[in-house]
Amino acid sequence: MKKEVVVRRIKLLFWTFLLTAYSVVAAGVVIDVFGEDYRGMSAVTATSVHSPLEKRTAGATQVAAAYRADSGAPFSALPTGSSFKVIWPDGSSEYVTVVSVSSSDGVRPIPGTQRPAQAADGGRR
Repeated sequence: MKKEVVVRRIKLLFWTFLLTAYSVVAAGVVIDVFGEDYRGMSAVTATSVHSPLEKRTAGATQVAAAYRADSGAPFSALPTGSSFKVIWPDGSSEYVTVVSVSSSDGVRPIPGTQRPAQAADGGRR
């Protein structure tokens, strides 16, 4: 009887740990396009949160595709429904969600998450 209780607790702890670890990893994806890997992409070069929605969508989709290609598991990296933060070359940022892994516009910006770039002086005037 006592062995069954211990086994159940170990299973519960394992699944709790696994779910927590997955949540932390999924929430921790931030793609900074300052890096050379992403900055040179055609749809990313001059994109910011002030760019038209179509350009931001194309840029974020390109970034997601490059991130998947660079990951060790391209078919499981950034699956449909996952969200990530994109930091554009000018320093502005926004969160986007993946709506399709195979579409040319498979990423959508999440309304209300756009943050303009901070001033070089930290916002002080």
